[in-house]
Amino acid sequence: MDQLISVQLDETVAVLTLNNPKARNALSRKLILELIAKLEELATDKSCRAIILTGAEGTFSSGGDISGMTADRQVLDSRAWMKTAHRLVKAIVGSEKPVVAAVEGYAFGAGLSLATASDFVVAAANAKFCPAFAKIGLIPDIGLFYTLTQRIGAPRAKRMIMLAEVVEGAQAEKIGIVDRVVPAGQALAEALEIAKQYAAVAPLPLALTKTVFARGCVSLEDALAAEVDYQPMLFLSEDHRDAAKAFLEKRKPTFRGR
Repeated sequence: MDQLISVQLDETVAVLTLNNPKARNALSRKLILELIAKLEELATDKSCRAIILTGAEGTFSSGGDISGMTADRQVLDSRAWMKTAHRLVKAIVGSEKPVVAAVEGYAFGAGLSLATASDFVVAAANAKFCPAFAKIGLIPDIGLFYTLTQRIGAPRAKRMIMLAEVVEGAQAEKIGIVDRVVPAGQALAEALEIAKQYAAVAPLPLALTKTVFARGCVSLEDALAAEVDYQPMLFLSEDHRDAAKAFLEKRKPTFRGR
């Protein structure tokens, strides 16, 4: 298959689809590299205001490509690859663009890592989530220790990871893995509506909000430091000035990201 990631544009929203359905969209090295390239390209595309991650043919991602894990590897080579793969989670968590995951079917292993790294997760009622790493003698990667804990807390995340627990749609929403559950087959349509809501918001504060949370905001001092670092820039932005005028003139502002 020539392209493992397909890209479609819907106004200001880019839809990235993991496109290897024969392998349930398993995250091979080639697919990961293609996804990193697409995300990094969109990061500098001013016409793109939000990104959707989804999977082809009813499956988000079954996780890492196990067929590529049987070859002999050296520790240093594996360390180098992990550092390369880390560009993927950084391209999602650290992106200035909001990222919405649309999950149908399985989000297992590193597929779960992709979902929990996103800013908003829409899941079909038939979606299943599992940090399946322990089943093949591994610990989580692609940032899952952090992103899953951020969503459901350390005790629950530890239990899920250690037992490779499977959590389905409604329960996943209840505990916080996902933000919204919809009927099967409707995850992408719902994600598109949510992404368009993000795309309509002023892009500069969205970008800086993601930056604050990505670098860590765990104390009052962290929050106050972020305000000092970023709010003065936003006071001077064209978007802020137009929004203030629009409020007084009782019209909608026009956000241009500057």
